[in-house]
Amino acid sequence: MSNLTDFFPSGGGGGLKPKFQEFNASGTFTPSQALIDAGGYIEVFLVGGGGSENYANYSGGGGEVLMKKYYLTNTNPCTVTIAASVTESAGASSSFDGSNSGGVLLTAKGGSQAGQQSLLMGAGWSGSIHNSWPTSGGSGTLGYGAGGSTGGNQNWGGVITGAPNSGQGANGASGSGYCLIKWYE
Repeated sequence: MSNLTDFFPSGGGGGLKPKFQEFNASGTFTPSQALIDAGGYIEVFLVGGGGSENYANYSGGGGEVLMKKYYLTNTNPCTVTIAASVTESAGASSSFDGSNSGGVLLTAKGGSQAGQQSLLMGAGWSGSIHNSWPTSGGSGTLGYGAGGSTGGNQNWGGVITGAPNSGQGANGASGSGYCLIKWYE
């Protein structure tokens, strides 16, 4: 056995190709048999909806941003829930429910209506004015889940109106949630 093809009949390289599916609205992810046969490994990027508040001293916080890796064991469908944009409200959670496929339920919480974020991964805090000094909203993760601008003032930093499927907090309408699923087959 001195040839590489004796060890790897296909000539080496493995042949697995990356695949992905984006969710800008709620839907269903159905694992393929090829994904399960390749080991069931998936990567989920999930963003909760941003919060919103139209107030002079603070604005909405960004939605939670999660990046998780885990394995699925069968081809049962997985429910994906994407949080909607809000105005003057706390953001809603987005979720990927892989429990029917041997995985787990993954939930990215929505951003705060106003004020500080608490126990959220990758989410930007909202801008605020404290003792007459403005603070800008947090930048989130790769722009996802960024915090809103204080009082809608562009000069103070932060988001005024959240971009669709960004999970950005806002001083007006927030960004809705988002989900990206990547796998190999």
